[in-house]
Amino acid sequence: MRKLLFTAIITILMTGMFNNAKAQFSVGPGLGFATDISSLGISANVGYEINEKWAATGVFTYFLEKDYVKWSTLDFNANYNLTEIENVGTLYGLGGINVTMAKIDIPGLSEVLGSSTSSSDFGLNLGAGLNIGLSDKMTLAPEVSYTISSGGYLRAGAKLMFSL
Repeated sequence: MRKLLFTAIITILMTGMFNNAKAQFSVGPGLGFATDISSLGISANVGYEINEKWAATGVFTYFLEKDYVKWSTLDFNANYNLTEIENVGTLYGLGGINVTMAKIDIPGLSEVLGSSTSSSDFGLNLGAGLNIGLSDKMTLAPEVSYTISSGGYLRAGAKLMFSL
């Protein structure tokens, strides 16, 4: 079921990407915080504007190590522009898929067990954000999302995107 859902989402996104010549790439850094991870996250973001309403985004986030645990996430989202807020920016909803990875490496225990322990979890993202145009090529995007999974968590942060 997960493979079918993933294939369907990728097919829809790819079809939209290649059917519209207006599309535009953007990249940028971001900062955020996740509730159950309880650590600051640093992200690398890429976006692809499919048309005036739709965009596809990919995000890799590395969370600063806390209590011997290293967390990271990989997200693929579709953003849909809901409305234009006068003198502020564009409000959008987001939905997509998530992979959350954790690695536990306790000093001294690795020598006893032979290696560190790691795990990953798949989930769905739901959230909203706001694209605030700072210039023709730069956009600030504060965002809040919830990842639905066995270890679900709320994330809040912002990214600074540069159009290519």
